[in-house]
Amino acid sequence: MLKACWDCIAGQRIQNEDIHTTQLNGSSQRAPPWPQTQLSNEIMFILPKTLNVGDQITVAGNMMSDPKTLMVSFLTGNMSPDYQNIACQLEATFPANPTNPNRLLLKVIENGYDETVPGDYQTYLATELFTDLSFKFGFSVRVNGNSQSGYTLEIFIGESYFEQVKLRHNLDDIRFLSLSGDIAKVDGLEFKFA
Repeated sequence: MLKACWDCIAGQRIQNEDIHTTQLNGSSQRAPPWPQTQLSNEIMFILPKTLNVGDQITVAGNMMSDPKTLMVSFLTGNMSPDYQNIACQLEATFPANPTNPNRLLLKVIENGYDETVPGDYQTYLATELFTDLSFKFGFSVRVNGNSQSGYTLEIFIGESYFEQVKLRHNLDDIRFLSLSGDIAKVDGLEFKFA
């Protein structure tokens, strides 16, 4: 421990390719600049390391009264989020007025083109899964099927399995977790790495 502190103070190079940080070289730089958000009432988190099979992420919080939308997204990017390449986006819209449908929508955005992920989740209404103003999402990275050819992101709402999305983006490129819409606050964010 003391050696690591001394190496840091002396400006020795410290590397860990798994962690999203910049190398220390004697300066006080510790991480890339905080990302600029583009959506209304967006809360952005930088993932502390590259995602891997078995990693689990849980985020919980509360919505504002009479919510219209709630959206959670895993964005790609390097120094800033790439809104044209979203690995997974879950949007809940609530019937606050006649123009808002009561639905859940799961999609992937690749090079600016979005595609809705089909699944049984489409039979649920947003108000069935979010019965009060609280929310809790869980995500788990898994190997796609029995092969090593790709990965899926399993999604949980509360403690219940919701759906899975086959990831089209490289795991190394997924770097940001975004929540937007009618969010009052985020109460908890937990990472469990395999």
